[in-house]
Amino acid sequence: MFTQSKWLIILFIVAATLHAQTLNLNKLSNITKRDSSDKLCKILFDDFYDSFESDEGLGNSKITKATINLFRYSEDTLLQNRQLAELLYGYINSVSKPDTALEWIRVLKEEYPKVYGQLHPLILLYEGESLINSKRINEAHQHFLDFYKLYPSSVMAMVYIFETETNPALSKTWLSILKRQHPNHWVVKNLK
Repeated sequence: MFTQSKWLIILFIVAATLHAQTLNLNKLSNITKRDSSDKLCKILFDDFYDSFESDEGLGNSKITKATINLFRYSEDTLLQNRQLAELLYGYINSVSKPDTALEWIRVLKEEYPKVYGQLHPLILLYEGESLINSKRINEAHQHFLDFYKLYPSSVMAMVYIFETETNPALSKTWLSILKRQHPNHWVVKNLK
């Protein structure tokens, strides 16, 4: 049976598919002005990222809030920094096409620091996932090692280091660390 949050996510995906078909990647920088004092999009990114990092994962209430806000923000022509919501929206819509998703997330990786002065860990998470989905495992592994250096408390960075590690001894070490430090995390619980 579908819960309210599952229906919202399904609705979001359908709406995102229809919306992103009309989106021109090259014109995004003209959508809105950059305003580093407006934190709505930063909070949006935080809510998505916090959901992945939390023990509850996609069951976290922040994911539902973030999904609804992403749809609202990408449609709000008066919203400051709307281009960030549009780029995230485009990325989420294109995850089934890994090379396209990688293009979206890399444009977002360039744009986000222009607004807020630094890179958001959600962007690094999604970029690494796109590399994995594009079958660029070695590049993804290095990406997640670099991500972990920047954000050493990131459970998801550690998970993906474990999953992309080709050395069985190192993989076993990462799994041991994850199980010891984050035994209740929604992804770690399923790792073997």
